[in-house]
Parts: sequence; structure tokens; C-alpha cells
Amino acid sequence: MSTYGKRLLQERLRLHLTQKQLAAAGGVGRHAQSLYERDMSLPRAPYLAAITLVGVDVLYILTGRHAAPHSPPPGNRLLSER
Repeated sequence: MSTYGKRLLQERLRLHLTQKQLAAAGGVGRHAQSLYERDMSLPRAPYLAAITLVGVDVLYILTGRHAAPHSPPPGNRLLSER
């Protein structure tokens, strides 16, 4: 069974980041990052919001489902023509 900690670790490795780098991006220390990845502590919303800025798929971490790619909805020509 996949846990949020394992998914967070997968995302960090996918982005080729160290614990220290992802922790800094999230505004926490490396120890907190380690606790998150080992399912010993739950990350808070400000951390999750901040790590999206480095490309982490937070929806995947929380639910196990990947976020849809950012593209205009089908049939919406106005958005795709800009």
C-alpha cells in the first residue's frame, strides 16, 4: 500500500531533489522532511502549497492520483488560441 510519505519520496526523487532542497522549498527543516517521508508527521497546507512551486504533484501525494496536465478544457477554443 502506498502512503503519503512514500508518494512524497517518489515525487522528490522524480524531481532529483535532496531532502534538504525540498525541505527548503517547503519552508521546513530537513528533519521535518524526513518525518514526512517516513509517515511520522503530516505536512501542513503551507508546506504543500510551497512545494508545488518546484513541481511537486501535491494531488498525487494526498490522493495517489496524478493531477491532470494543465491544458484548456476540450472545446474551449478561446483559451487555446491565446
